[in-house]
Amino acid sequence: MQQEVATSLTQRRRVTETAWSRFVVGSPLLKTGNLQGEIVASWQRSLHHVNPRQDHAPLEDAYTIHHLWNSSPLRQAALQVQGEVMQLAKEGSLVAAIADPQGRLLWTFASNHMRKRAESVNFTQGGCWDEPSAGTNAVGLSVALRRPVTVFSAEHYSSYVHDWVCYAAPIVHPQSGETLGVLDISTTWNKHTPLGQAAVAGLARSIANSLPLHLSRAELEIHALGQPRVLFRGKPLSLPMRQVEILCLLALNPQGLTLEGFHAALYGDQPISTTTLKAELSHLRRLLDGQIGSRPYRLQVPVWADFIHVWQVLRQQQSTEAFALYRGSFLPQSASPELEEWRHCIDAVMGRALDSCQDPSVLMEKLCHSTGGSELVRERLAELVSRPVRL
Repeated sequence: MQQEVATSLTQRRRVTETAWSRFVVGSPLLKTGNLQGEIVASWQRSLHHVNPRQDHAPLEDAYTIHHLWNSSPLRQAALQVQGEVMQLAKEGSLVAAIADPQGRLLWTFASNHMRKRAESVNFTQGGCWDEPSAGTNAVGLSVALRRPVTVFSAEHYSSYVHDWVCYAAPIVHPQSGETLGVLDISTTWNKHTPLGQAAVAGLARSIANSLPLHLSRAELEIHALGQPRVLFRGKPLSLPMRQVEILCLLALNPQGLTLEGFHAALYGDQPISTTTLKAELSHLRRLLDGQIGSRPYRLQVPVWADFIHVWQVLRQQQSTEAFALYRGSFLPQSASPELEEWRHCIDAVMGRALDSCQDPSVLMEKLCHSTGGSELVRERLAELVSRPVRL
C-alpha cells in the first residue's frame, strides 16, 4: 500500500513538473485533468510579478515583524493551539507558520526535518509569501481565495519549493467574517496526505474561535462601504445617515474644517442653515464623549475608516486586501459634494483593480461575500467567464 502511494505521488509530481515547465516557457498546457484551475489562474497572476527560478522569498525586517506579531490579535488566540501545532510539527516532520492577511509570516516553528529547508527559502518569521512576492503557494493562495488550499510540489510557481507540499487555511473572525491571517503547515512532497488540508482547516478554526468577539481597529471605527456601521470604543452607534456623513467628512479632514467649509462639503448649494449643522455636530459630540473639537471642527479621537483604508491599499496596488475590504460603494445615497467625489474616485480605482483581476474564483468569492454594490464585480466576472479558456 505504501509503495502504491509513493508511486502515485511520484507520478503526480512528474505530471505537475511537466505542466509547470510548459507554462514558464509559454507553451500551451496539456489537458491532463490533474491541474486545478485555481493553480493555473495563480500561475497567470504570478507571471507578472515573480521570476519562477528565483531561490527564496523576500524577507521583512525583524523589528517590523516583531511589532506586528506582538500587536496582532492572532498572537493570544494562537496560544490555544500552539502547543498542539508544535507537537504535530515535531512528530510529522513539518514546518508550521501563521501569516498576516498580507502573507507575511509572523510566527513559525520547524521540525529538524524542515528547519534548514525553511531557513534556506525564508519560510521563517518575516518571510513574505503573498503571491506577488513568492508566486503560487499555499499562504498566498489561501489569502486570495479565502478558503483552505493545498499546493503540491510543482504547483508552486517558484521552483525553490517544488520539493514541498503545503496546506493552508484562512483564520476568519467568526463575527465579522474578516480574514485576519493564515495558518500554514508544510512538509516535503513525498509526505503528502489528503488529510493535511482538513487538519489545517480545523486548527485555523480553533484559532478563530479564540479571537475576541470584537476587534477594535481604533477608538472610533467607521464602516461606510456598503451598509454603514459606526462603532465607538467597541460599541455600535445607531446614527442617521446625516451624522454618518458628518463623521466621514471629519475622518477625511483630520486637519479640521471651518463651519463654512463643513457646510459646503456636506450640503453644497442646498438651502440648509449653518445652525442645523451646528446642532448635528453638538449631538454627535455628546455621543462621542466630547471628542469633536471646534474652530476648526475635527475629531479628537483615533479613527479608522474602511473607505480611507481601501483607498490606501488600492493606491499601493494591494488588490487582494482591497477586494476583502470592499463591501459596496461609499455611501451611495449621499449627495454631499465631497463624499460624492470620493465615491467616484474609489469606484474608478476599484474598477481598474477588478479589470486587472484574471481569476474568476476570486471574483466569485467577492461576489458571494458582498453586501451590496457588487455591479463592478459582476460585470468583470461575466466578462471573464465569457472568454475562451487558454489550455
